Amino acid sequence: MEEKEAKRVSLELMAAVPDVFLGTVDSGGFPQVRVMGNLRNKEQCRIAEELFAGHDEDFLIYMLTGNSSDKMQQIRANSKVSVYFSNFAGFHTLLLAGNAEEIDDPDLKKRIWQDEWKIHWSGGPEDPEFLVLKLLPERAKGWYKEGPFEFKLK
Repeated sequence: MEEKEAKRVSLELMAAVPDVFLGTVDSGGFPQVRVMGNLRNKEQCRIAEELFAGHDEDFLIYMLTGNSSDKMQQIRANSKVSVYFSNFAGFHTLLLAGNAEEIDDPDLKKRIWQDEWKIHWSGGPEDPEFLVLKLLPERAKGWYKEGPFEFKLK
């Protein structure tokens, strides 16, 4: 598959699936994987189109988490992460890898915020536990229908 086609189908997958899997490394060197909401999905994030406009080339990802969570302790110690998108029924997967970065931008937090998240962060977008993670992946690889693909992003 040509790189242009691989990128096109990868962006479609990123916008379609409701959840993604985030992989980090714990202090013992073991991978830790957990499910995260997919903010590129319009059903998960009401401002997905606005938030990711202009980011088809760099595959920008934002994720939300708790400031004192285990995953944040792991990311602060080793910022290398992977994010995995999958549509198993369609034989389509995408793994993005790069360095995660904490974003402390009150305006971004307010723009992203959705009231149903108060179950996790009762203080709303100003809650000190509410944290935005940013990933500008460096590389991508995956599977589409009958074959693998891979491309670099940086």
